Amino acid sequence: MKGDFHVRICERLKLKYFGLLDPSNESPACSNTQSLHVILKNHKNYYIKHLKLLFSVSILTLFFSCKKEFNTSPQPAPSIDPSLTFLEKSVSDIYSNSSFYIKGEFNGHKLSFATIGQVGSYFVDTFSNAFYVYYDKVKKDSITSDNLYLIRQNSNQSIMIALFCGQTHIKNSVFPYKLPHPNLQQCEFTEFQFINNNHNYNIGQNSPQDNYTFVGHTGFGMNLIFNKLTGDNIVEGVFEGVLKTNTGSIINVKNGKLRVKFVTVEKLQDKN
Repeated sequence: MKGDFHVRICERLKLKYFGLLDPSNESPACSNTQSLHVILKNHKNYYIKHLKLLFSVSILTLFFSCKKEFNTSPQPAPSIDPSLTFLEKSVSDIYSNSSFYIKGEFNGHKLSFATIGQVGSYFVDTFSNAFYVYYDKVKKDSITSDNLYLIRQNSNQSIMIALFCGQTHIKNSVFPYKLPHPNLQQCEFTEFQFINNNHNYNIGQNSPQDNYTFVGHTGFGMNLIFNKLTGDNIVEGVFEGVLKTNTGSIINVKNGKLRVKFVTVEKLQDKN
């Protein structure tokens, strides 16, 4: 009996410690086993009920926290650079693989500049498409420098592309001749110009406001490879890269290809 009494006392202390025993119900009746079972049953039902409620609230909180928020307000239209809209209206020439041309993809627009021999245009393979060789006036057999100009317009002369190649020594080069390469001479580079001829002529070319001349250089955003030079001065090559105006407009160039015939022009030049 004494042992049973100690057990009942311990059970009551545990219930009271864990808050399962209501002080108002402390009476001799609570000391018997049946009363303790009733108390435990009541508290068990109470906590199960609240645990179910807590579980439901947790599920709802998780659902709403994972729900994506969609912005249904009107979104601004993507900005369009007005200095680039001319590309959509530019005429692309028809050409054959055996003709003379410069072509490529310019911001995704496939454009070809092909030779058709219009009077007054850059299509004619004359001085505008020439290999200029400069000789020393004193030592006339000594070459001081050379420049290769490759220029084309499209059929309605609305756009033009030009390559100004310095110190290529194209007649003595080993092909493929790549620009840039690790052992460049002084002034050995090519400048690319892509020009919108339908521009505001009140804006000077190369001025800070020039938004129609897209420029790039080998070694600084442009790559050029001359693959072949025939005996009658037909040069073939490929190019790609980025062209940019002084105002920040950009043309990305892909799959550029050229086949141009040029003339050779020899000139005397002071070495100094």
